[in-house]
Amino acid sequence: MRSTGHIRQRTPGSWELRYSLGCDPATGKRRVATTTVQGKRRDAEKELRRLLRTLDTGEHVDPTRITVREWLVAWLNAVRGEISPKSHERYSEIAENFLMPALGNRGLSAPTRRYIHTVLKSALTRAVEQQVLVRNPADAFKRRLPKVERKEIVTLTAEECERLLESIKDTRTYWPVLLALATGMRRGEILALRWKNVDLDRSVLRVVQSLEQTKTELRFKDTKTSRSRAITLPTFAVEELRRLKREQTEELLALGVRQTGETLTCCRADGEPLQPRSVTHLFILLRGRVKNLPRVRFHDLRHSHATQLLADGVHPKVAQERLGHSTITTTMDLYSHVTDNMQADAAERLNAAFQVAKTQLKSRK
Repeated sequence: MRSTGHIRQRTPGSWELRYSLGCDPATGKRRVATTTVQGKRRDAEKELRRLLRTLDTGEHVDPTRITVREWLVAWLNAVRGEISPKSHERYSEIAENFLMPALGNRGLSAPTRRYIHTVLKSALTRAVEQQVLVRNPADAFKRRLPKVERKEIVTLTAEECERLLESIKDTRTYWPVLLALATGMRRGEILALRWKNVDLDRSVLRVVQSLEQTKTELRFKDTKTSRSRAITLPTFAVEELRRLKREQTEELLALGVRQTGETLTCCRADGEPLQPRSVTHLFILLRGRVKNLPRVRFHDLRHSHATQLLADGVHPKVAQERLGHSTITTTMDLYSHVTDNMQADAAERLNAAFQVAKTQLKSRK
């Protein structure tokens, strides 16, 4: 028997659709679905025809079963153990601040809009998997997402790096800054570095973990690419880390704590982890000590390290390995401002080589 339904206007521009879902096999009672459509009557008629067609084809999903809000809450609870606490915290913020209320006419940046789409699509993908939805409506917006314009990277010169380090040398923030500039490590990787992963005799350290901060906890996790990597230390960093190890040993002993391989290189006076957000906040305050210094973020110290490597002719593959990028393409794309200059330098060197060859050829005639 073909399903039927009817339309009732609730308020101007709002239409209630009611249609039969047949009888419940368990109770024998007649089931009726109700949903609302905004727009003109022909929009309501079109939607009713679509719903009735899905009943006939077996693709129908009862709109009264669950709301988007209810699904998002259930989804966030379900994925809590499948993603990192930091990602879960960010997903929850997106869902609660933007998806659950209504986006309305709020002015949102392109990155935020793309993040909203990512969260919504991920939530609705699971709804499709569990047959709450027939298809993922977020797929329709994939090609209409705004492009994110990459902001120009702000970096420090070698001279500016030296002035910065000299200015904050009397602070605990000096050590994370030193490591960022000397190795290109990420903030979380620096704060998770333990002495057992630092070989000062061979001038090498290994990046094996990262420290993550959420609203409720600090936790150690795998690196961004889930792979460890080795970084060769410059001599000035080795000398300074030797000094840090000596001073830290004395500082901890004064508190009755023994320094071991598990001790963090950059930590509080009692050996406990530094909070990543506090390091960033203190860095911004200390940065103001240095006159005529660009307004760099802590993460820009990593960019400064990479930029100096590439500008000095270090092979991009080496830079990629030090930075821990998953592919060399990431490195080349991120530091295209340097590679453009490298192209010009390569052209000049090629020109010089051809000029020498040309001169030699003429001298033989």
